[in-house]
Amino acid sequence: MRDYHVAGTARNRTSIQFDPIELKRQAALELGLEEFGEDPFGEFFARFIDALNDDGVMTAKGVAITETEILSVLRNRLELRDWLAREPSIGMEPIDRPILLMGLPRSGTTFMHHLFDHDPKLRLLRMWETLRPCPPPAVDPDSVVARLEVARRNKEDWQSDVENFDATHLLDPDGPDECTHLISQVFAMVGFLNVMKVSSFFRWLSESADFFKVYRHHKSVLQLLQWKAPHRRWVLKYPNYVLSMKELSDTYPDALFVVSHRDPVRTLASLCDLTHQFRAPRYADNDRVKIGQEMWYFVQKHVDHLLAFRRSDTKTRIHDVDYNGLVSDPVATVESVYAAMDLELPKPVREKLADWTQRNPKGKRGTHTYRLEEYGLDRDRVEAGFAEYRRAFDIPSEES
Repeated sequence: MRDYHVAGTARNRTSIQFDPIELKRQAALELGLEEFGEDPFGEFFARFIDALNDDGVMTAKGVAITETEILSVLRNRLELRDWLAREPSIGMEPIDRPILLMGLPRSGTTFMHHLFDHDPKLRLLRMWETLRPCPPPAVDPDSVVARLEVARRNKEDWQSDVENFDATHLLDPDGPDECTHLISQVFAMVGFLNVMKVSSFFRWLSESADFFKVYRHHKSVLQLLQWKAPHRRWVLKYPNYVLSMKELSDTYPDALFVVSHRDPVRTLASLCDLTHQFRAPRYADNDRVKIGQEMWYFVQKHVDHLLAFRRSDTKTRIHDVDYNGLVSDPVATVESVYAAMDLELPKPVREKLADWTQRNPKGKRGTHTYRLEEYGLDRDRVEAGFAEYRRAFDIPSEES
């Protein structure tokens, strides 16, 4: 939750200056736990903080929001580490045959994720448990009420800070949530670039970071959330999985990758506008042309990694989903994923799914309009940059 009134060392600060040592100390002090010591993700955190301090100047409110969020994820990781140390059996939990949803950002992965929330044999992350993974829900079910309240207030903060938030994000406190907060615990979340000016950090993440250990941490969080609960097959969503598919495949060798494909030009335009909206609460200066260049690089990195993996990998099970087909016939899309798992879509699940899609048509929570040209991007140059990806997956243009 973002509580601007308890922003710790951010109080009375007029320029951006985050102290990584002090932030870690404060997080440990608030929990009464030992500090991090030898931190396997120390470089991730240090590079993230360096980018925050060097790449842009936040408003006082932006500093308060950001510091509070940093402290929250640091506390989550300290609590996880404490649980794993006290209960070694957590690390023995099997994560069998997960279904991993991914694709370019803004390519329908959130909508697709919600479609799988109708089969009781499947397990999806909930917003309240991604924001507060500890304690394990099956061990302390009474804690869920307070965690739901944290999630509700978190959503209200986003709605208050970001104009037209509901039109760009399908988010409910007890609804499905992506793996963003799990990965942010180790400061490996590439989506930091969509809310903060951390271009140097994203470049390092996409080119040099060790995602093998990131996904070992990711698995540990799933094991904690699953501990002492009935085992169900996980359906996990994180668009940015495509930046590290090799490491993901090695961590979950029996997984099914479900990859959504959408017109990359349309995706880029949408992402530019979303980034402009998401950065607004933190920065007084949000240059659209600079955002356009940052997001073009951001999306191109996703495309490059995806294409490289598909050229080199022969063992990972991958099922491709067309965005237009997903939107026009969601039930058929889910049915195709079940078929890829050698399963039939159960009739009761089909009926629930059909009912949900009728009650949640595209645009129900508002519309989101955007134009590539507003961000200083030339359509022909962008098209040329994405030509190989468009050909590889036969992706049609969404331009009328």
